[in-house]
Amino acid sequence: MFEDMQPQLDERPVTRSRKYFGMTTTQIAILAGLAGAACLLFAVAGWLALRGGSLAPAPQDTPVPQSTATPFVLPTLTPTETPTPVPYEILIPEGWVQFKTALVEIWLPKGFKQQKPKPSDDLSDSLTLDLEVVGAASETSLYPVIVKVSYEPLTVGSLDAYVENLPIQLSSEIRVAGKRKVTINSVEAVVILLEMRLSGDEVNDQVYVFLDGGTVWFVQYVAQINEFYELLPMFEQSIKTFRTVR
Repeated sequence: MFEDMQPQLDERPVTRSRKYFGMTTTQIAILAGLAGAACLLFAVAGWLALRGGSLAPAPQDTPVPQSTATPFVLPTLTPTETPTPVPYEILIPEGWVQFKTALVEIWLPKGFKQQKPKPSDDLSDSLTLDLEVVGAASETSLYPVIVKVSYEPLTVGSLDAYVENLPIQLSSEIRVAGKRKVTINSVEAVVILLEMRLSGDEVNDQVYVFLDGGTVWFVQYVAQINEFYELLPMFEQSIKTFRTVR
């Protein structure tokens, strides 16, 4: 039986795989798949290169602060106004008495009497005494209140320079207790407080120094120290009535 079947087995057709370029079709298919994958990778890489890496997050525009024009208003410059002179008559307290020479005028309360000018013994001998007014002594002071007006030519360049040299002219019995600048009726002046001893009494002397052109004017209010500060408001009111006669 086996002999009868042998020829039949030998007659079956033998199936063999074809080869191309020494490779089977299966190998060629695998190689083609790899080539396609490589091409796909190259294509993706090229596309990314052309897009400049578009897969990275797109840069967001950072807002740049914009300067906003803010209205700026320049401050209004207010010019310094020159004080308006007060009418002279308003400066005179009611009931006060006028004392006048050919050069000056000043007002004081009743009770003062004008004296004949005599050489001054408390300031420089170079001063010329033009007016001297004396008040009655009070019950608490034996020394009367004295108001004197003196003058001399300006010998230096300015009133400040003159006043700076003034203590040199004073006697050793007079002490300068204070010095300051003030404005009286729109006129600049220097106030000097002197402490001195006259005829054995301790007295204070409030000296107002004015400059009128080339002339330096002195107005002095002298009182015993125990009543000087009580009379000071009256002195400050009286000096406002001082003026040179034109």
